[in-house]
Amino acid sequence: MSSEFNIKAGNSSLVIRIGIIIDSNETAAYNWAKYLNETLKRELGNSFPDFKWDFKIIARNDFPQKIPKDPIDLLELGSDIKIEYKFDFVLVFTTLPLKSRFEQGVNAVPSNILETAVISISKILEKYDNQATKKILLILAKHVLGHLWGLEHKDGTVMMDRKFWTPEDPSDWDNEETAQIKEYLLNVADPRLEEMSNPVRNKFLFYLKLIIREKWSLFRDILFSKTLFMILHLGRFVTATVVSLMFLFLTAEAWEIGAAMSSLYLDIFAIFVIIIGTLSIYFGQNFQEIARSDKLMEQTARSKIVLVGTLISGMAIYWIILFLISLIIIYLLPENILSSWAGLNKTQFSYFHFAKFMATIGVFASAVGGNLEEENQIKAVLIYTEET
Repeated sequence: MSSEFNIKAGNSSLVIRIGIIIDSNETAAYNWAKYLNETLKRELGNSFPDFKWDFKIIARNDFPQKIPKDPIDLLELGSDIKIEYKFDFVLVFTTLPLKSRFEQGVNAVPSNILETAVISISKILEKYDNQATKKILLILAKHVLGHLWGLEHKDGTVMMDRKFWTPEDPSDWDNEETAQIKEYLLNVADPRLEEMSNPVRNKFLFYLKLIIREKWSLFRDILFSKTLFMILHLGRFVTATVVSLMFLFLTAEAWEIGAAMSSLYLDIFAIFVIIIGTLSIYFGQNFQEIARSDKLMEQTARSKIVLVGTLISGMAIYWIILFLISLIIIYLLPENILSSWAGLNKTQFSYFHFAKFMATIGVFASAVGGNLEEENQIKAVLIYTEET
């Protein structure tokens, strides 16, 4: 099923394992991957001599064959290979074009959640010769690795945000970014939970121990995820919300139901809806199939925790957005009409209470609408770090 080509650099006991995955049916892919492998080995070895860099090119014959390639399919393939070979990070490389979802065109898609990135040189080869493409490929690879290692965009460095890639672009991290990467990689190079002398066998305790040990790292990965606001890219998801809210705002019975609910009950109901909405999308869109493993492994557990955390955080932020929008709409509507619909006098009418009610019902409706989305679309929203 696969062919392997191994390259190592450095003498440290702190090992970082990176796999470069190619399609065995792409005749030109291996030479490009070999160049990337050798160049990254040299560059990373010079920049981070405290680590041993273990690279492996793997040629697979189970790549999806549809063109343009869907980055979601390649990210899932790369994630499975990462688990199979116990890599720390994976770069899936192709010379064929990628399917674009959010930008005009796409050269690469990193995913912090899966610790995997997809790179294509198809668009670059259309414009540049091989020598220039090699320079851009290295810049692009370092850019997506930077994202996998926790870096944000920054002008003047390889992490610069850009629409077009050129061989003249900045090609390295600055001192501050290098220090951030080193700190991140030190955590990656630590022994994994399953490699401890007394590994935890119970699944619940394994996840609990990982959360306790990696709480700040997990919190950072979830909190600073670029996908938190990308939920607004889901057309059916947002449409279900808008339709339900329009119906609620114009229906007297909805205001009566809101008035009948106590503030405490509504708060509990809101939390319940956010959790149920998260689980509905998680299982409805088959997210449980991502990062699968028959064994308890820190990599798979971490991916699932970050995925669920990002999804529930995104739903909570969406609730806040709906709450603010509802609050503004309620404030603009005639108070005497709304209070009469709710069966309350003006002194009893609470803007915040009804805004919470509308936001909660909106999130519930959006969770149903979210499962009407094309599966790969909603996966892209949650898994992509960016399209570049």
